[in-house]
Amino acid sequence: MPTTLAANANAALYASMIVYTLAMLAFAWHLAARAPKVAASRVEEREEALVGAAAPHTPERRQGSRYAAGPGFEESLQSRQRGNIALMLTYLASALLVASVAMRGIAVARPPWGNMFEFATAASAAVGVAYSVLAKRNRWQWLGVFIVTPILLVLGLSLAVLYTEAGELMPALKSYWLGIHVSVAFIAVAFFTLAFAVGLLYLVRLRREESPPAKPNFIESLPSSATLERTAYSLNMVAFILWTFTLIAGAIWAKQAWGAYWQWDPKEVWTFVIWTVYAAYMHGRATAGVDHRKSMYIALAGYVCVIVNFTLVNLVSTFVGMHNYSGM
Repeated sequence: MPTTLAANANAALYASMIVYTLAMLAFAWHLAARAPKVAASRVEEREEALVGAAAPHTPERRQGSRYAAGPGFEESLQSRQRGNIALMLTYLASALLVASVAMRGIAVARPPWGNMFEFATAASAAVGVAYSVLAKRNRWQWLGVFIVTPILLVLGLSLAVLYTEAGELMPALKSYWLGIHVSVAFIAVAFFTLAFAVGLLYLVRLRREESPPAKPNFIESLPSSATLERTAYSLNMVAFILWTFTLIAGAIWAKQAWGAYWQWDPKEVWTFVIWTVYAAYMHGRATAGVDHRKSMYIALAGYVCVIVNFTLVNLVSTFVGMHNYSGM
């Protein structure tokens, strides 16, 4: 039975990658359909001049256009349809990935994040679910290709490099803290990932606003740079709170497992480095007079630290410490 479940988990993982690939292509197809609304705006202005207050502008339409697209753009019906198709595929792919993680957990009778392969797949599932939940509510179809592509890359890396057969945990990991500490950690990483993607788009959007291109493209169809910056800040704030809990929970678990709250283990140090960098971002963002662009650079540096914490700290022998649980 466990062997069959583990095989089914792998099958669901492969299926999710196929569907994520289709979603990625559909999101790219969606962005290709986002077109200027300059001509449409001129027609609407002419109609307003003719009919005055009778012009058919509802609050819902204004609000949707203001959030879903930047000035000078209006999303076409074709673009919305493509975006919805891509979003439906993302829902299906994320459900398959969650099913894969769940079956892996049932097969091994423990939380399925006891090594790098399991953490990577669980974190990818968290990113997919977080995006799926937020995208429909906030009309974030424009963000999809920048989220689904990294998910695919991580899943491919997990299968090609990090794959570990389902098995028992190391003795030090046999604690209820595994289900608490690590699960909150990868949920925090999910929000950090969303914030990182939005932060990059913010910097690109801001640059295009400062130096408008001769030929607009989908970048000009994104929300304004101010909106993107606030969105990235909100996502980073949620992630920072979760990461703070991760740091505290890790110290408590360390006390139970090793007899001390802090051992200067490389994983502990890098967890604290991540917390410090994002704390600096939060402080800079909340300080009057500090350029939001400079603060965003700090947040992006924090995400680089997250990647280092997951990759180099786990794989490079120089960083090997008491958290040597990669399964490699």
